Amino acid sequence: MITNWIPQYELMEKSYQEKLDAQYQALDTDEIKAVYEDVYLNPKSVDMESIKEVPYVTPDELEGDMLEDVAYQAMAEGQVAVLLMAGGQGTRLEHQGPKGTFSFEGRSLFELQAAQLKAFEEKAKTPVQWYIMTSDVNHGETLEFFEEHRHFGLEPGNIHFFRQEHFPALSKEGELLISESKNIMLTPNGNGGIFGALKHSGMLEDMKSRGISHVFMNNVDNVVVKVADPLLVGLHIQNGNEVTSKSIAPKPGESVGRLCLVNGEKSVVEYTELPEGEGDAFKNGNIGIHVFSTDFLEKAADVKMPYHLALKKLEHMNRTLQVVKEEGLKFEKFYFDAFRHAKTHMTLQVDRKGEFSPLKNKVGKDSIETAYRDLMDEGLI
Repeated sequence: MITNWIPQYELMEKSYQEKLDAQYQALDTDEIKAVYEDVYLNPKSVDMESIKEVPYVTPDELEGDMLEDVAYQAMAEGQVAVLLMAGGQGTRLEHQGPKGTFSFEGRSLFELQAAQLKAFEEKAKTPVQWYIMTSDVNHGETLEFFEEHRHFGLEPGNIHFFRQEHFPALSKEGELLISESKNIMLTPNGNGGIFGALKHSGMLEDMKSRGISHVFMNNVDNVVVKVADPLLVGLHIQNGNEVTSKSIAPKPGESVGRLCLVNGEKSVVEYTELPEGEGDAFKNGNIGIHVFSTDFLEKAADVKMPYHLALKKLEHMNRTLQVVKEEGLKFEKFYFDAFRHAKTHMTLQVDRKGEFSPLKNKVGKDSIETAYRDLMDEGLI
């Protein structure tokens, strides 16, 4: 019954009730209830006995020139695409708009990455297809930004935008949250929703129709990321991997997940789910840089991914229709939960310098200041 999920329902005008009826009917309430019970009411703790260090290689162990040649040959044949996760806003930076539009000396994060793709296109003499996952909150602004900047010199037909999928936010009592506009509140379902979003948006089929076999994925907020890094791409192709990951040695207590073996299967244990201090035992920090085979992307799109809990202060209407900002429950999927379905998975550990500088905060660590310094050090601005 809708009033069990939305106790404010009977206080609302009929037009809003009708709108909520339609939104409610579109929900899978059995799934929502199961997620609430499994993830919030009965959370499973991490069994540290099941976690082992992941095997990895370093660049010094590899024939770098040969692997880069393999990558460039695949690029020239149109087999390599780039997938960018760019669904976030610049709220924590006090920046209005999508995080990818944040700029250093007039160069946005989007432009910094587009410039690398343009260089690859010139070297490989073949266009690189760029797939960009946005969200409902920033999709329109992202498209406008690309149009205003003439797609940074890239061919618009080679840039493909699609939206992240969503899942309802809940109160701690398990009720649906209602936004100030009197809609059921939906929030992005986490980076693990990328596989389903690729499939449901038609982007996966688009990749296959173009003959793309290998997809390099990265986040928008790593300001020094080596987009489509030919060493990682070449390693992936040469070994016939389904997944190839890049890692760094984490600093003590650093807020990055740890690439590990969990019960003998490749995974990432998120730092928020590790007992305090336990993460320092593992030497491969996940920096959100991976190469996937398109066959694996297709397989992952059909996998039922678990949800994880994120407690967030969310602005919503309480039971008396007053707008409040209180802690609510967001449920997110993590893409690395699909790793255990990969038959072949390698990890390449690289130095942090020139590889990883996340832009998360206005000041302090992983901030505008640290990102600017690293961009200057690498000669990127």
